[in-house]
Amino acid sequence: MYVQEDQNYNQPQVSLPNATAVLILGIISIVSCCCYGGGLILGIITLILANKDMNRYLANPGMFTASSYSNLKAGRVCAIIAVSISVIYIIFMVVVITMFGWATVHDPNAFRAAMENMAN
Repeated sequence: MYVQEDQNYNQPQVSLPNATAVLILGIISIVSCCCYGGGLILGIITLILANKDMNRYLANPGMFTASSYSNLKAGRVCAIIAVSISVIYIIFMVVVITMFGWATVHDPNAFRAAMENMAN
């Protein structure tokens, strides 16, 4: 029977180093999606940390706990959702500012008048 010498089956499993941080940052990035790019920045940072730990897990899956891997995957999904929503929001804001102008967007009465003129 052939046994690899580099594996130690008596070694206790540990959590992935950034799994909890990835989950927390993923949730915060969803909450901050409409903060003019805050969700995008946090989402990208979260994806970088998640990919780093994902590669670490795939290199040696027996070394890490399943719960930390689940947290990593959940945080990664949250980050993907946050990046997608943030990009859509930023595109929407660029279109609105292009159509109405920066001053009109900040003045509610001017924005209402511009929308009424557009409808007529």
